[in-house]
Amino acid sequence: MKLLLSVFLLALTNPTNAFAPTALAKTRSSHQEMSAWSWSFGYNKGKESLIPDEDDDEPKSKGGYTSTLLGDQVDSKTMEKEKKDLLSRFGKGKAPNKTVVQTKKQAEAEWEVKDDGIFGCLPTKEMTGVEPEMTQLCATVSTQMYNCKSFEEFKLSTKDVKTDLFLYDNHGDLNDGTSPFGVAIVGKTMILGWRGTSTLADGLNDAAASPQSSLAWRKYAKTIKAQGAVTSIVHNDLANHEKAIIRRAKKLCITEIITTGQSLGGACAQIGLLTLRAQIEDKTSPWNALEGVNVRSIGFCGPMTTVLLDNATSATDKFIEDLVKNSCNIVYKNDVVPRGYGYMSFIHDFVDDAADDLNKAVPVPRILKRIIDSHGMIEDLVDSAFENEAVGALIEVFSQYRHLGNIVYYSSEDAEPRVLKDMGAFHKNTSGDKSLFRSVKYIPFKGNVLDEFMSWHMDPIMGPGLAYPPKDLMK
Repeated sequence: MKLLLSVFLLALTNPTNAFAPTALAKTRSSHQEMSAWSWSFGYNKGKESLIPDEDDDEPKSKGGYTSTLLGDQVDSKTMEKEKKDLLSRFGKGKAPNKTVVQTKKQAEAEWEVKDDGIFGCLPTKEMTGVEPEMTQLCATVSTQMYNCKSFEEFKLSTKDVKTDLFLYDNHGDLNDGTSPFGVAIVGKTMILGWRGTSTLADGLNDAAASPQSSLAWRKYAKTIKAQGAVTSIVHNDLANHEKAIIRRAKKLCITEIITTGQSLGGACAQIGLLTLRAQIEDKTSPWNALEGVNVRSIGFCGPMTTVLLDNATSATDKFIEDLVKNSCNIVYKNDVVPRGYGYMSFIHDFVDDAADDLNKAVPVPRILKRIIDSHGMIEDLVDSAFENEAVGALIEVFSQYRHLGNIVYYSSEDAEPRVLKDMGAFHKNTSGDKSLFRSVKYIPFKGNVLDEFMSWHMDPIMGPGLAYPPKDLMK
């Protein structure tokens, strides 16, 4: 089943040894066990909520900022047709032989690429909201969240700028179940970073794309939904360390908090932004002690985390507009992860292009190979009415996910980045806007697609890409 394979690939993004246990290290922060896990499953064929809104006295904003983000949609008949067309693409059928047609300009661009792994152009402050050096530092933090296993291993300072790691929590005995978390401080800026996918549990969190509301943004909960598993990761760390973070931020007169991370960590950065901005403005929250501190996110190759409903109040409109203004996600080449979950046609094109390589090379356990059997065993089942309905419902949920804020897109490591925006899966683009994220299509690759898969996904931070070269770093 191509859809299941697609979700599996989104989870298979570890840059080192996927699914391999890592050594546990002592940290300077205490480890606290999470008391319970809560899983909820459900399938609702209805289109309207049966929950009364008697307690919601604030009028909805008509034609406001959120409605603009959700506007210019294809009509319902066209939308249903597009959904059916998309569903049919994930059905049976042999992937076509891939062909690559390169223009002279594309060939020259590949020839000009340097072999030092360092991106030729840094994003500007207009693109990210921060100075280029801060983007480099965030990329460096994101890199070392993968590479470092203890507090003492981090090296974030350069000869010009001193950066102190304030907190690092690898969660002790729970290390294989949740992503490590760290906090660094440079000047009046505090950086909160999460590690990307590295364990089996991380992969399961990547794939658990149920959009959920949270008490953390209760004022906006009826409009804003976020990826449930990633939300739980972020809330776990913020709950465990809020006192220490707030106390240090106040002591140092911090003026801005930046959330960052790559892949799963980039998703955490987005939800960290949402959570902290809502908590800081909540008069009943301990985080309100940081009122006046701006929060923004600088993510790398993170998947979509947000679903918006067109029922925003004027206050929600303003809140979402501030999220958009303070958010960016850096995307490189054909990286499939930032196209998940909502850019389904891109994911399908990638799976088709990688079909032969997947059959030969993916190190998947035998039982999982039988589940994702690309020769058609499972796809035969998808032909049944029940499976088509279930998969179609899943695609409908996935299609509602989107990115908020600027998407800084690199077509190559030495290209000047472009700023794109995500207007959703069924946006008509009546105005002919050339800067839409979903207008950038998958480019078939001549060679082993799986070899390039990790390069597309990891080069922005591991290349060293946008991060500081190791030779420039010191304790």
